[in-house]
Amino acid sequence: MSPLIYLRVLGAVVAWIMLISAVGRRRRGRLPMSDALIQILLGLGLLVISLIPAIVDPVLRLLGFHPGRDQRRIIGVLLISAIVTYVLILRAFSRTDRVEALLADYADRVATRQFLADFGAQRRRAGPKRLAVVIPALNEERSLPLVLREIPREVEGMDVEVIVVSDGSTDSTEAMAQENGALVVGRDIRRGQGAAVALGYRTALLRGADIVATLDADGQYDPLELPQLVKPILVGDADVVHGSRVLGEYHRPMFGRSQGVKVFARLTSLLARSPITDPASGFRAFSAEALQRLTFRERQFHASEVTMAAAKEGLRVQEVPCTFRERTAGTTKKPPLFQYGLGYARSLIRTWLG
Repeated sequence: MSPLIYLRVLGAVVAWIMLISAVGRRRRGRLPMSDALIQILLGLGLLVISLIPAIVDPVLRLLGFHPGRDQRRIIGVLLISAIVTYVLILRAFSRTDRVEALLADYADRVATRQFLADFGAQRRRAGPKRLAVVIPALNEERSLPLVLREIPREVEGMDVEVIVVSDGSTDSTEAMAQENGALVVGRDIRRGQGAAVALGYRTALLRGADIVATLDADGQYDPLELPQLVKPILVGDADVVHGSRVLGEYHRPMFGRSQGVKVFARLTSLLARSPITDPASGFRAFSAEALQRLTFRERQFHASEVTMAAAKEGLRVQEVPCTFRERTAGTTKKPPLFQYGLGYARSLIRTWLG
């Protein structure tokens, strides 16, 4: 009797369980046909190998194994199993990504529908232009009111409308925004700053904005500098304007972060074929026409995507000096420095290649 008889019996039992489970779940409509077929094939394969181990010998010889002993055969089968498992894991990841994308799209549509129900849509008007200031926020109940109180109600003759995008906040961020006169897009699923900003852009266009600017909710950018940010667009010199901390003031910069800004500025300038001194700035402005031409996919590292996407679309990009202050309250939501750098680089290169 083979010393591995118990392992073979266990394999046969597991195979039968897989077959019965696949057929039963398929009959109840709980398993797609493709998944049922995969599970049935794997179950049949395991059953056959358990009953007739030598059947895999020709395949093992093709892989360079010389079967004849159970131990060698087991190693070969384990290798094949590992490869099959890896392929199935990649397939599962792909399906998970699709489900996540569907949920994200659903969350955005629900948030947009509720926003329109609360505030309505507006057309761009022929009279005075309208500036929308989009602020992504995640649990910023302490700092957000200070930022909102600093935003002027008129900038360069334009009426200002503030849109706060709550990215799954669990504190009173949304209530604080409403109390300080902002329109609120409330999304219950946290997706990241980039996805929140993109949702804010869409709602701003639905509100008929002529120019859309972005601010952070932590108070590190000065809202009183909005006039210098939007002026190049108003006078027709630019389609997209970035506030540059390098050209302006950077209060108490962290060494690693300031050096990272310089490194990515060189890389972005090279890839975009346009001189950029601060590609990671969150202080930006767009004409409505420019936003309609841009597509954003990044959930978190939005800044690099904006710069590269605008360059690839042939939009006119300018930088103006801006001030980067210390956070007024709360704690940063950014990942650790090294992780942030890797994510930023990945986003930049993916946008360039795409």
